[in-house]
Amino acid sequence: MAEAAPNTQKLDEYLKIVVQAVYSATSSGVAHIKDDPAAVERALADSKEVLDTVMEGHVDEWVD
Repeated sequence: MAEAAPNTQKLDEYLKIVVQAVYSATSSGVAHIKDDPAAVERALADSKEVLDTVMEGHVDEWVD
């Protein structure tokens, strides 16, 4: 049987926060889709920033 990777709990916690941040940003953007295009753009930029951080893959920084 394979052993669990180190720091999986910390990584899971970090990724949960990431998902919550993206969800929050997108919810905010959707709420203003008809009345505030700038808010939608900010939501998209925030989501992109969070996802770019994840895609960089610096796991050691996330679990310290």
